[in-house]
Amino acid sequence: MNSSPFLFGVITLRTLNPVSFTHHSIEGLPLMTRGVDADGRHQRTVFVPASQLRGRIRHEAAADEFERGGRKVKLEVAYMAALGQDLRPEEDTEIEQVRMAEQQALRDSQPLLDLFGTWKMASRLLVSHLMPAVNVAAESFSVIRRDLDANRDIMDLLGDDEHDALYARRDRQASASKVENMIKVTQRELMKAKRANKSQQAEEMEVKLEELKAQKKVAKGDDVSENTKHLLQIQAIPAGIDLTGKLVVHRARPRDLGILVGAFERISRKPVLGAHLARGFGEVAGNVTFTKDDGEVLVVVGFGNYRPATVQWTDVGRTYIQEPAAA
Repeated sequence: MNSSPFLFGVITLRTLNPVSFTHHSIEGLPLMTRGVDADGRHQRTVFVPASQLRGRIRHEAAADEFERGGRKVKLEVAYMAALGQDLRPEEDTEIEQVRMAEQQALRDSQPLLDLFGTWKMASRLLVSHLMPAVNVAAESFSVIRRDLDANRDIMDLLGDDEHDALYARRDRQASASKVENMIKVTQRELMKAKRANKSQQAEEMEVKLEELKAQKKVAKGDDVSENTKHLLQIQAIPAGIDLTGKLVVHRARPRDLGILVGAFERISRKPVLGAHLARGFGEVAGNVTFTKDDGEVLVVVGFGNYRPATVQWTDVGRTYIQEPAAA
């Protein structure tokens, strides 16, 4: 076997604009404790979660594969490639031993799945968090989301009845927002009561919570959309921050490197991470240096600025990428 047992990638990422994230019912930016001060207080820092980076790399690698295939992709194929989820009905009924027996054949025939894995086949790609050299505090931004009446020209094009409908909707949404704030407070109090094993107080909070949810439903009526005009509070990694991290591929095959370089080439054409992109957040740039486990550089990929990536292969890298796949 001529290929390297490990393939390493060192990533340096610079935030050209602030980078924020929205993630599964958690408000605010992901923060990490890194070290303590002399009094034992936790020191917190911003970071880019490994899942954000790894997910983006996988999605771009899958899109690259689909485009090179030159045809439309079935939904189950897209789920398997981009998310590692198997939508086939027989997946839940197949015997586990049969899947294990077929796993090597699947790895040999599906380079992308071989590298990224599925929810029942281990990935060979490990990705670290992207961390700043020193602890960096999150930056807070206030963004006003405006309603239609902020644009006089649009308002002039609406009829009088539509004006009335707009302001009636605003009143309903404002009432619902007030109740939503009360719901959040009640939910926090409920969790405190449960942690303190105060069963009677917890029951009272649960009753109050259901009453508030009913009030919100009445206030919103048939309008299930969110309030258009409100102040949005955003936490973000500040602009101009350098973060570094690593990729590690174990039992590396030369084709793995081609997949990863292709993914970063696509990231270069749309170099944004996180949420609130339309509000100017999320643009990044950087480079990733891939090496063999002996430290020899294979290729350096520079990405960003909405342009094609700069890909600089070494002689060792050109030889490596042409090696036959490892067994």
